Amino acid sequence: MAGLHAAALIKALPDESDVSKWFSGGEPFATGGAEAVTYCAKETGVPCTGLIAFGGKDIEASGSSRARVEFRLFSFETAEQARAGMKGLADKQRKEAAQYKDPSQPVTLVSGADETDAFMDDATGDAVLRIGTVLAYVTISENERDALERVAGLQVDRVRTVAAGRSTGL
Repeated sequence: MAGLHAAALIKALPDESDVSKWFSGGEPFATGGAEAVTYCAKETGVPCTGLIAFGGKDIEASGSSRARVEFRLFSFETAEQARAGMKGLADKQRKEAAQYKDPSQPVTLVSGADETDAFMDDATGDAVLRIGTVLAYVTISENERDALERVAGLQVDRVRTVAAGRSTGL
């Protein structure tokens, strides 16, 4: 799978129809170049060699719940570069969680990704996923494994759809 450019990352992010039963809001964003590399390095703790583009979207739960989901995508030239970013991001998130709250615990998700590293603490769930050359990070502000698995799987499906040149409806 070739790396995706910023316009493709926008299409790979979930849209309202994907999550309207549970969530709403949030405009997708994406960028490439030096700005994307700087952001990626800050978020992952690694140099982000080979980064093509970065994108994301934040959405809020519908109704009275205060749940929030953040989707982030980092597209690299190679799967090995995406794997390095994945390791860096997962390690960084675990260290940050341990500084502010109880250490996170690993969880098993069926996401459809090539590689998945997921963990939860008492308040949040995080999934760091590699889908070919794309690193996806999904965090949800609740500690329900099923909800994390649902949004992680949705993100993986969207990336695979766009990478295969199929329409996501956007």
